Amino acid sequence: MQTIHEHRISTLRSEFDKRKIDALIISHVPHVAYLTGFTGSSAMLVLTRSAVHFLTDGRYTEQARQEVVALPNLTIHIEREWWKFVHEKQLLEDARNVGFEASHLSVAAAEVMKKTVEGREWQPLVGMVEAVVMVKTRDEADAIREAAGIAAKVYDHVLRTTKAGMTENDVAAEVAYVSKKLGSEGEGFETIVASGVRGALPHGRATNKVIQHGELVTLDFGCRSRGFYSDMTRTFAVGEPSLFDRAIFELVLRANEAAIDVAKGGMKVAELDAVARDIIKEAGYGEDFAHGLGHGLGREVHEKPSVSYRFPDDIAPVGAVVTIEPGVYLAERCGVRIEDDVWLTETGCEVLTDATPKHLVIVE
Repeated sequence: MQTIHEHRISTLRSEFDKRKIDALIISHVPHVAYLTGFTGSSAMLVLTRSAVHFLTDGRYTEQARQEVVALPNLTIHIEREWWKFVHEKQLLEDARNVGFEASHLSVAAAEVMKKTVEGREWQPLVGMVEAVVMVKTRDEADAIREAAGIAAKVYDHVLRTTKAGMTENDVAAEVAYVSKKLGSEGEGFETIVASGVRGALPHGRATNKVIQHGELVTLDFGCRSRGFYSDMTRTFAVGEPSLFDRAIFELVLRANEAAIDVAKGGMKVAELDAVARDIIKEAGYGEDFAHGLGHGLGREVHEKPSVSYRFPDDIAPVGAVVTIEPGVYLAERCGVRIEDDVWLTETGCEVLTDATPKHLVIVE
């Protein structure tokens, strides 16, 4: 029986004829990790019809030997000048048409590749590897659940320690410190803490703004476990919020829960987006929900698929982990976002962030 790494390699090879290529260069390091298990920051794969060549540099000699799984016909190469090595050692064998990840190779790097590795026809490809790594195994989904479990404990700490008079940066510092103390391998992104009127900024990074009594606070952060990220947003209140703020919160919560109730593998992403968006539109705030419903999640915080009305034909496959994060952002007033991570199955979804309360928590 094939391992998940062997299955992913086989699936990519099965696309060669359709894509009219004889070999594939995989240069995006997170994709290399999905295919080989390697967790370092510098690596590339040369995948031919019969062989897998893994390239990294001398910093990762021992790590590569320990982590890279034993794929059939795999060779590990420790080199510095990869393109020169690929050419001189004829790693592409007799491949004439070679695909590469157009979305992850800069124009400058592609030019060096084409000049150094001579005698090939280069095919820029988009989405080929993403289609394979979108589908997460149970073990990979469990790693995201573990990261979300750490985040749940961090959020509990935030609720117990946040007071009026603290700054947003104070809260962000607590998140960073406690996440590490509780075992997170790293932050997925710079923590978002947006209080009061700054809540209207969907990506409002923490500032020295002082949190006032009665304000809503939107907290968006990620933890990492076994190389996989969680991504969670919760909105809470410091002191009793206004009735208006409460109503916006309940609207966003309703949209979040409605989308989770219907989410499943095989859905069009635009249809899933519409479930939450229609609720917010009907309440009169459609223009104030200015981003897609969510995104894929895994070894990167933002992966395919994009769960958005902007991609009407895209499908969220069975096995994808996606975020469900509707929001309403009102300039000069407030903002609310509630985000969960879900693993899509054939019949529904499993909520990976279920250890964290979503109701409006009021801290004093």
